[in-house]
Amino acid sequence: MLNSILLKKAVISLMLARIFYTVNWFNIPSIFFFIAVDFDKDISVLGLITASFFIGVGLFQVLAGILASKYSPRKIAILGIAIASTAVFFSAFSIDLFSIAVLRFIVGVGMAFFFGPSVILISEYVGRQSEGLGMGLLNSAHAIGGIIGLFIWVLVAEIFGWRTSIVLSAIAGLITVIILQMWLPKGPKLRQKQQMETTFDMDDEQMKETQNNGSDIDVGERVNFKIKFDQVQNVLFNKSLIKLGLVLLGFQVGSGLIWSFIVFYLADHIKIDPALAGLIGSLNLVVALISSPLVGKAYDKLGNARKLLAISGIISAVSVMMIGVLQSQIYLIGISVVVAGFFLSWGFVIVYVKAKQVDTQSLPTYQTLSVSYVNGISLFGAFWIPILFVSIINQFGYSTAWIVGGAIFLALVLPILTLED
Repeated sequence: MLNSILLKKAVISLMLARIFYTVNWFNIPSIFFFIAVDFDKDISVLGLITASFFIGVGLFQVLAGILASKYSPRKIAILGIAIASTAVFFSAFSIDLFSIAVLRFIVGVGMAFFFGPSVILISEYVGRQSEGLGMGLLNSAHAIGGIIGLFIWVLVAEIFGWRTSIVLSAIAGLITVIILQMWLPKGPKLRQKQQMETTFDMDDEQMKETQNNGSDIDVGERVNFKIKFDQVQNVLFNKSLIKLGLVLLGFQVGSGLIWSFIVFYLADHIKIDPALAGLIGSLNLVVALISSPLVGKAYDKLGNARKLLAISGIISAVSVMMIGVLQSQIYLIGISVVVAGFFLSWGFVIVYVKAKQVDTQSLPTYQTLSVSYVNGISLFGAFWIPILFVSIINQFGYSTAWIVGGAIFLALVLPILTLED
C-alpha cells in the first residue's frame, strides 16, 4: 500500500513538472503579441526566439541522456526543471528581444535535461506493460500545460502585463522542483535495476565491496557506471532510432508551427481578439489531453508503430496545410487545429515508447539516451523551420507558409514506411 502511494505521488510530481515545463515552453509564443507591441517588433523576431529555443532544447538532448545514464534520471530531471525555470524568471527582466532569445536557449537546455529522464522515470513507475499509458499521461500533462500556456497565459498577460505573467510561470516551475525533490522516490525497483546494470562496469574490488555491503545501489545517487563510447555509438548510429527521429521531426514541425505561430497569426493577421486566438490555438492540446492516454493504452495492446504513425502523420500534415488553404475562415481553421491535435498526439506518444523499445545492443540504462537522442533529432532538426516559415510569410504570405510547412511535415513522415515493427 505504501509503495503504491509513493508511486502515485511520483507520477503526479512528474505530471505537475511537465505541466509547468510546458507552460514555460508555450508562454512566450502566446504572449508575443504583447511583447512585440512593447518592443515595436514584428513576427521575424518571434522566428529568431523560437529557433533559439529549438537549438537549446535539441542540442543538449544527447548530453542529457548520457548524464542521466551516469548520475541517474532523477537528478538530471530535477536539475533540468531548475535551470529552465530560473532562465524563464530572468526573461521577465529582459531589456531587449535579443536577451529573451539568449535566455530561451538556456530554457531549452533545461528542458532537454528534463524530458528524456522523465520518460524513463514514468515508465518505471507505471510498469513495463503500461509504458504507452505512462507516455500518454506525460503527453496529457503536456497538453494541460499547453492549454494554460496558450490560452490562460494570454489572459494573465492582459491583466497583469507580460513581464509579470512570465515571473508567475517561472515561480510555478521552481515550486515543481521542490515537489520533485520530495516526491520522486529512490525506490527499490530502480535500485535493483541500476545495480544489475552497473555491475557490468565494476572491477573485481568494486564488485566485492558492493556484495559485502549487501546494499542496493541507489538510482538517486551517483553510481560506479562508466560511459563506454562503443555503447553510445550503438545508440547514435542505430538506423531505427534515426528513422524515428526524422518522423518525430515531422510531428515536431507540425506542432511547432501551430504553437509558435497560430496565436500571433490569428491576432495580428486575421485581427481577432488575442484571448480568442489563444483559445483556438489551444484546441489542438485540448483533444491531445483526452486522446494521449487512450492512444498510449491502445499501442500497449496493438503495437504496429509503423502503421499508426503513417496514418496519424498524413492526416495531421494535411490538417496543417488546410490552415493556409482556409485563410480567414475561423471556424474551419479551428476544426483543422483540432484534427491536427488529435493525430499529432499519436506521434508524440508512439515514437517515444518505440524509441525506448529499440534494441541498441547496449545496457538497458542507455534507454534514456535513446529517447533523448530521438527527441534531440526532432527538436534540433526543427530550429530552421520557424526562420523558413517567417521568410515565406514575408515573401509570399501566410497561406503559402502554412501549406509549405505541412508539406515538409508530410515529407518527414515517409521514413516510417521503412521501419521494422
